[in-house]
Amino acid sequence: MNIMKKERIMTLDEFEKRNFTKEELKRIHKRAQKRIALRKLREARESMGISQYELSVKSGIPRSAISEIERGRRNVSVAKLNKLADALNTDLKIDFVKRK
Repeated sequence: MNIMKKERIMTLDEFEKRNFTKEELKRIHKRAQKRIALRKLREARESMGISQYELSVKSGIPRSAISEIERGRRNVSVAKLNKLADALNTDLKIDFVKRK
């Protein structure tokens, strides 16, 4: 008789604790937050239907820099984020939240 055991699905927290150190998780989560912020920048630009070149003209930031920022290959200052937000006719929101 072949009886299959039912395995319990592991939660994300359990998986993370089992496979990563606290320091590794900090780095992973920090990178994820950065990627989310940069994706929001690209989504805002795309939802307005403008190209990187058009955003470059509006913001005064070179198109190549915008491309690198959106891909996470370049660090960006708050001043540049404000220029991008202004060019997208949006407000920049930076939120400080309590750490888990």
